[in-house]
Amino acid sequence: MSKLIELLQHFGLSSNAAKAYVALLKFNPATGYELSSQSGIPRSAIYTVLNRLESIGIVNSIGESPKKFIPLPPSSLLEHFDHSHKDRIEELKENINKMDVDDEAFDFWHLNGYRNLILKMKETINNAKNKVFISAWRREITSVQKELIIASDRGVDIILFSFCSLNKKIGETISYKLDEEKLRKIWSPKVILVADHSSTIMGSARDKDDSRTIYTQNEAIIEIATNHIILDITLAGQRLNFDPNPIVKRIMKRPDLHLDRLIKSS
Repeated sequence: MSKLIELLQHFGLSSNAAKAYVALLKFNPATGYELSSQSGIPRSAIYTVLNRLESIGIVNSIGESPKKFIPLPPSSLLEHFDHSHKDRIEELKENINKMDVDDEAFDFWHLNGYRNLILKMKETINNAKNKVFISAWRREITSVQKELIIASDRGVDIILFSFCSLNKKIGETISYKLDEEKLRKIWSPKVILVADHSSTIMGSARDKDDSRTIYTQNEAIIEIATNHIILDITLAGQRLNFDPNPIVKRIMKRPDLHLDRLIKSS
């Protein structure tokens, strides 16, 4: 129940409003006095909370003496949040687009904390149109597995590299199949994600609030990130005895350029 209350707060409800709604789901119809006892919200505050919930359409009142309250059914609540947030997003887009903003001023976006890293990875994968390359550990790849499968199903070329054993093969998967827990005793997890050669995420993948990663559309950083993934796969080819070149060509922005040929011709 505490998790549900926490999630409701993410959608803009106060702590007391979330507690009141959850209590009403279990005990309804209920008077303010009854709900105060069930939710732990002080009687001096409960009617203010209920009136606020009623004003935004999340609870309804019935009767007068005494007035009782019933909650919006869970399925209707989800629909309510879906519509209200879509409307707000559209309004926000409309107003942001009216502003004259230099996108280059936001060349690097710092992602603070593990949760924000995973959310940005999911967003970037969902927005990818052609290619997604990732070098990461099992936990991070598993966290975005659903988004990767959906992207692969819509035709996005997925290439994954990991030192760890992975749960599922998605697209082209290269792995040393090492035990992640043993690996953590030696290394700190990192993540690199490149999407469509137009954006990248790089940095620490420690499950901590103070972990730091960056998101950028800077071409030089994207090239560095891409080359790092190419190097990981090339070394894996040597150590695991497979030809990495067909995979590397799919990652390269200019697959028509062959380093071996340039070296031989010089």
